[in-house]
Amino acid sequence: MKFSYLPYLIAFGIFLNAGAQEKSFYYNVELNAGLSANDSLPFWMTANNFGKVPNSNYALATATFGKNFNETKNFSIAFKAAVTGAVANENNTLINELYASVRSKKFRLDIGSKNDEIVFEGLSSSNGNITKSTNARAIPGYTLSTLGFIELPFAKKWLTFKARYGDYLLNDPRYVDNARLHAKSLFLKAQLNPTLDVVAGLNHYAQWAGTSPTGGKQPAGFKNYLKMVVASEGGSDALLTDQMNVLGNQLGSYLLQLNHQGTNTNWSLYWSHPFEDRSGMDLINGPDALYGFFIDLKKPKNILTHVLFEYTHTKHMSGSTPREEGEGYLGMDNYFNNGVYKSGWTYFGNTLGSPYFTAETPDTQGVTNGVVKGDNRFTAVNMGFKGYLNKFQYKTMVSHVTYYGWFNDLYTPKHTQFSGYFEVVVPKIKRLPFQINLGTSFDISNYKPNNIGGFISLSKKGLF
Repeated sequence: MKFSYLPYLIAFGIFLNAGAQEKSFYYNVELNAGLSANDSLPFWMTANNFGKVPNSNYALATATFGKNFNETKNFSIAFKAAVTGAVANENNTLINELYASVRSKKFRLDIGSKNDEIVFEGLSSSNGNITKSTNARAIPGYTLSTLGFIELPFAKKWLTFKARYGDYLLNDPRYVDNARLHAKSLFLKAQLNPTLDVVAGLNHYAQWAGTSPTGGKQPAGFKNYLKMVVASEGGSDALLTDQMNVLGNQLGSYLLQLNHQGTNTNWSLYWSHPFEDRSGMDLINGPDALYGFFIDLKKPKNILTHVLFEYTHTKHMSGSTPREEGEGYLGMDNYFNNGVYKSGWTYFGNTLGSPYFTAETPDTQGVTNGVVKGDNRFTAVNMGFKGYLNKFQYKTMVSHVTYYGWFNDLYTPKHTQFSGYFEVVVPKIKRLPFQINLGTSFDISNYKPNNIGGFISLSKKGLF
């Protein structure tokens, strides 16, 4: 049995145990079809769909079965299994999610493949985190996390923390086969007054181990695991570059967020800053970040219920001249690419971070060699809105991105693309046993064919 299936087997074992203990389950069946004027789909029809929607005209069937936590108990078990079959340019069947979860009063353990929680009503271009969006499939592994923010004993209620820690297997076709992923985060929240709080912290990710076709087997084992976790340099069994810098492909992001919870509105102001090395951690790439403002108008069924504005900037990359300075390597940070782990920050052909980072086209073996160098230098504006038009709930997004090219290979003219998305939820029709969602999307570009498309979704969910 291959190791890549181990997280699924563990999750399935807990799934069976959970089913034996409690008998309240949910299901969801969904049929989805999309069509566009070109061979590929408009940007927002594929982006941020957890890698489920192929970039071609398609028909999808998704079946979901699971169980939620029992909120009345201090200890509870949940699980979920979701499978999609696709008829497209390349027919495929994929496991969207397969996991089991155990929850105590303050902590949670997930084993298997689980999608990240969607924030800001799904209006954010990168789910509020420039380095980890909802653009790619869930990666199998385990995650240990707190249940929300937990009070620190010495700080009473004014200072709380939230953390997560996990390890995963990158089991897609990659340049470094069977590479592993480590991820952790730590956030502190300070209550400034009854309606205002500030959150600060970081996300840290590291690709390590695996076998490279040119560099051979990369350092693994517990000793190297500890070096990777603390971002230490590699030992004598590592490549020279990893001995000089840190073990593996390390990256992450800082987060600073101001939240207001008022009587009439809730809002969040946030900043997500990427780093690939010491220069990014020291903010030498200062302008580069995702800047966002989200408003919850607290007006249910109103024409406008939620509003979001975002600006993303990745042009700086710590400067245009690479240089050694002290202990760090500064300049041309080349976000989401790596010289050893050449598949970079991608998974099954999709960028793990902001979908504005264009993934390279997979080769004949299905291997994606990182993101397009030059397309990782861009500025982008995104606006999102949700509300109700009569009884029809809608969601709409419009974005404009400008790609500048690499420092010594600039795009002339600059590559630009204006993209839009509109979706409505049709009010429930008594005679129909399913929910109907309709949507349309478009691209207007100076370097790609202009495009327009639409989709329809029929879904049925219930409990038993």
